[in-house]
Amino acid sequence: MDLASRARGFAAEAYGSEHELAHPGEVALLAGADDPEMYAAGVLHDLVEDTGVELGDIEAEFGPRVCGLVAAMTEDSSIEDYGERKAEHRRRACEAGRDAATLFVADKLSNIRRMRRGQKEAEPRKLEHYRLTLETMKSAYPDLPLLAQLDEELQLRAQARASEPAAHHPGAPA
Repeated sequence: MDLASRARGFAAEAYGSEHELAHPGEVALLAGADDPEMYAAGVLHDLVEDTGVELGDIEAEFGPRVCGLVAAMTEDSSIEDYGERKAEHRRRACEAGRDAATLFVADKLSNIRRMRRGQKEAEPRKLEHYRLTLETMKSAYPDLPLLAQLDEELQLRAQARASEPAAHHPGAPA
């Protein structure tokens, strides 16, 4: 069985459902269409946060590169403050190298597209995190794949938000 199929099977078993693979599968395709280990890391990127799978399990099954990429994609849950946790995660993903940065951007691109499709709530703090991700990764890796697409999606989201009635903006004057 090839690495991509093994990763999909492993993730489906951990999630208990093939349905849960839509977002990880999109991240995998965006980041790793030509690299089996990047593809596997994309499929597996949320497992440590969302299931009982540990990094050691991923390393044993998929090797050190995939495990390192998943580790870079895993938030430090010991940081309670949302903004601090996201800032640390952006910094760590960026410092982990170009491949981790690509996965990180692919994750945000998939999420903002899910927001546009109505599959994920467009929370302002998440959108700000995605904007800061774009800035961070563009500064470190200006030619990183997917940056232009993330930038475009953020602009589309901002335009859509600007055209919504004020009542749809929490905290906006009525």
